[in-house]
Formats: sequence, structure tokens, C-alpha cells
Amino acid sequence: MFEGLKKRWKYFVAKQDARFNEKADPKVQLEQAIAEAKEQHQRLRDQAGNVIANQKQTEMRLNRSLEELEKITANTRQALIMQADAVAKGDTGKATEFGAAAESLATRMLQIEHDVDDLKALSLQATQAADQAKAAVQQNSLSLQRKLGERQKLLSQLDQAKMQEQVNTAMATLTVAVGTDVPTLNEV
Repeated sequence: MFEGLKKRWKYFVAKQDARFNEKADPKVQLEQAIAEAKEQHQRLRDQAGNVIANQKQTEMRLNRSLEELEKITANTRQALIMQADAVAKGDTGKATEFGAAAESLATRMLQIEHDVDDLKALSLQATQAADQAKAAVQQNSLSLQRKLGERQKLLSQLDQAKMQEQVNTAMATLTVAVGTDVPTLNEV
């Protein structure tokens, strides 16, 4: 029962589409198709912009992490140098304090190195995605340009067909108006 109803519905929809397509103005349909292609291109450009922005943000985070890693590395070296100086002077309290600071900085440095490695991988993926997005936009842009060129051609053909139809109508009217009293060129 449901299958029969489903088939009838599909038939009804197809029949309505056929009626619509018979009466639809080709010029309007063409403009709708071009407008849809332009909207799709804009959506693709927006998505590509988001992908590229994500790539730039990832690169900025990577650069900040690298700068922080440099600072922490320098601070760790400084703490170790100060610890060695304190040991050389025999100040075990300061040496222990500087050793603990160096250890804490080293732990932070390891964490940042891990973050940098993760960000490098993420940056590589984001760069690849951005390159793919740029290529997709470029390809879609070329496709849109072809469609716009086709539109001009189709509009020209449509206008030509309308003019031919008007000429045919005028000729038919002229033939009816003149009637059979006057011989045609073929008859002469």
C-alpha cells in the first residue's frame, strides 16, 4: 500500500516538474542557475577563508610557543649557571633554590616542547588544508567564469530563437493576409 502511494507521489511530482519546465522562462532559469553558482562560490570562498584563518592562528600559536620555549630554555640555563656559581661559592641554600628553579623550568620546557611538536603537526595539516581550499576556490572560480561565458552564449541563442519565432509568426500572418490570390515565388 505504502509503495503504491510512494510511486503515485513520485509520478505526481515528476508531472508537476514537467509542467513547470514547459512553462518556465529559460532566461529566468538561466539567471537562477547563475545566481546559485555565484552563491555556492561565495560559500566556498567563506569556508576557504575560515580554513586559512585557522592555519594562520595555528602558526601564531606555534610561533608564540617557540618564543616561550626560547625564553624558558634561556631561564633554565641561567638558573643552572647561578646554581653552579652558588655551589662554587659554597652557598648550598642558594644552590638548592636555583636547582629547584632549574628543575621546575626544565619540566615546563619539556611540556612546551611537547606542545611545539603537536603544534608543528597541526600547522602542517592546517597548511595542507589551506592549500587545498585555495585550489578548490581557484578551480571553482574558473568553473564560474566558464558558466558566465556560457550564459552570454545561451542568452544570445535564446534571443535569436525568439526573433526567429517572431519572424515565423509574421510570415504566417503575412501569408494569411495575402491569401491565395497572389502566387508565391515557387508557384511563379
